Amino acid sequence: MKRIFFLFLFFYAQFISSEEVRNPSLEIYFQWILFRTQGRISEEKESSRISSLISPAVFGFKFEKYTERFRTDLEWSLITTANSGTFFLPGKNSYIGIFYKGLLWGVGRKSDSEEFPAWSSWKDGVEGLFAETDLDHIKIRFDLLDLYRGFPLLENQWLKLQGREYFLPKQARDELISEKDRADSSQFRYRAGISLTGNKEDRFVYRFRVRYLSLGDWGRFGSDTKESKTETIEGDRDYLVEWRLGLGFLWKYFYVSGDLFLSRGIDKTGYHPARPERSIPITGEAIRFDLGFYNTYGKICIFGFIPDREKRSSQGEILELGFVGMGASPISNPILQQVWGFYPSTWITDKGLEREETNFPGKRPASLFGWKAEGKFFGISPSIHFTYIGFLKEENSSSGLWSISSKNIQNKFLREAGVSIAWSPLEDDTTKIEFDLGGFESDETTGLKQWYMLFRIGGVLK
Repeated sequence: MKRIFFLFLFFYAQFISSEEVRNPSLEIYFQWILFRTQGRISEEKESSRISSLISPAVFGFKFEKYTERFRTDLEWSLITTANSGTFFLPGKNSYIGIFYKGLLWGVGRKSDSEEFPAWSSWKDGVEGLFAETDLDHIKIRFDLLDLYRGFPLLENQWLKLQGREYFLPKQARDELISEKDRADSSQFRYRAGISLTGNKEDRFVYRFRVRYLSLGDWGRFGSDTKESKTETIEGDRDYLVEWRLGLGFLWKYFYVSGDLFLSRGIDKTGYHPARPERSIPITGEAIRFDLGFYNTYGKICIFGFIPDREKRSSQGEILELGFVGMGASPISNPILQQVWGFYPSTWITDKGLEREETNFPGKRPASLFGWKAEGKFFGISPSIHFTYIGFLKEENSSSGLWSISSKNIQNKFLREAGVSIAWSPLEDDTTKIEFDLGGFESDETTGLKQWYMLFRIGGVLK
């Protein structure tokens, strides 16, 4: 049924406009990844294990048509995996729309506005029905019905679709992956919201967003138990409301950006004597920042993300969840993001509300700090990045109040780094050869090191 719907969108887009198509394109590329696991949790008797994966050809398709009444923007990728079969993944934008009463009424996927450089991998958007208006220096979008599923893209799914269990060491695989994780998640949920983005004199950038997500029976507690039901209310009424307020400033070759996030909601759970109510409230905050310098040849940025912790009793029992995030992972490292499933907090993923009590990288409250540099010279695009991830303390009692004190950070950490170089031999960038080398390592107690080397070659036919 899903494939039939996608085909309908494609053929409908062919007929709604008599205008010329805007540069339709077909992208084809091959990629090969070599990765190495080291440390005490390696499966081999030696201290390391080397594996490789050759991905078959990936096909991408892009099609655009604009008229005074209609708009079509379709972008799709097809990937075939040996373990999971064939997948169609939509791009950042893949929708059809009609202009009526000053609004663009659309169905499909519409991504949020582009973020500042450090957070380019943290993507989100609407998948369903939306209405958007584009005024002078202000854009407002109403997400009427959003079938949220974590905003999967080829860039944050291609390795995960090969099967996480084939990349993780056995000890981590047994702890992080269950049979339920391997099954498709089909529980009912929906999201709705409003977002506003704008700028003043092309210097001050401002963003406001509020979203309501109804989790239903989808998430950490998949269905209600007798303990989580009251005598008068039947059914799981879990929900999450996310507020976001962001400000940015651009001046010549300098920029600075900051965002405040607020999470409020309820997660049903079993009864506990320390909780009079049979649910766990969600009350969390987080901030992130990004500042740097840029010109025509590249950019350098420094960034950070700090969420709050859960509220815990003296016995370590969670009384309130802290910040809960939505969208794709803020981390761009493919091994850390897709294989280990790292998110710097409790998160709403494609499996619902997730938080992992584990010493391995996973969904755990953590602060991020790092820097990134990118450039472009004569068709060559080098980049380098480094991120330090400090996990917040989870033991003993906690007030759950947001704090930037180093006393709240454990001795356990991750640090990841990578370098990349891409070459476009043609002036129109229709062909690209890319080489990436990166990895991460943990503290000695966790005892984990994992490195990867990625080679990719591709071209675009227009």
